[in-house]
Amino acid sequence: MTRGQSSQQQRTAKNPLVLGSFDQTSLRLLTGTLGPLNQVVGRSDTNQYSNGGHGNGAMNHWFQINLLTPAWIIICKGGPRPNYIQVSAYDINHNPIEGRMIFQADSLAATNENGGVFYPYVGHVMHSGSDLYNNFDPSRFDKGNSLYFAFEPGSYLLCISSTRNERLDYNIGVVVEVVSNDVFMLTEDTAGGFLLFEPTQDNLILMDTGPGYDGNVYHDHSVTEWKAAWQRERSPNDPLPEIFIPFTNRP
Repeated sequence: MTRGQSSQQQRTAKNPLVLGSFDQTSLRLLTGTLGPLNQVVGRSDTNQYSNGGHGNGAMNHWFQINLLTPAWIIICKGGPRPNYIQVSAYDINHNPIEGRMIFQADSLAATNENGGVFYPYVGHVMHSGSDLYNNFDPSRFDKGNSLYFAFEPGSYLLCISSTRNERLDYNIGVVVEVVSNDVFMLTEDTAGGFLLFEPTQDNLILMDTGPGYDGNVYHDHSVTEWKAAWQRERSPNDPLPEIFIPFTNRP
């Protein structure tokens, strides 16, 4: 255990393992084993009241993340059998999180310029019956999913659960990615990546995004930034685990 003396078997939603308090981008790799055990527990006497029996193991592992600044919490599932591992998130600041269904590949078709049929919302949450959500825009990273937003400062729970009555190992990558006010512009030099524009010491504005710009809407994941965040808290020779790489979308 890295913090506290309680094992995950003894932890609940009221006593989670705190991963830390974050005001900058940080990555964690959680590993463990879920499932029941057949072990002798308690006292084995029969002459008085006894708690003896067989049991042990845990079906849920609880973790807490404290955000000191607005940030996204990104969960990456890995391990030998990730389909049997469920990860649930809870906002313990008493702010409601409304769950929604996720679009599958056989719903809400669209037609491209060549007449081909495609499904723009696959993997995205469904709308709420209003015109405020999911106005499809192929140029946006979130494809117009307006529910793609950062969490406000506060405390959030993660519950890693097994859906099988057997022992299962898990690897869960957790990315706490803080909201950045930096502005990026993609140039024709694709190998060069992005150019960052900032105000100068003379308070000259090099690029004005306009009053309607919202950094939460255009959200990219830089593999360079994630590697720097990973190595900042570890040895410089400790590589970024492969579990995170598929979730990055720019250098």
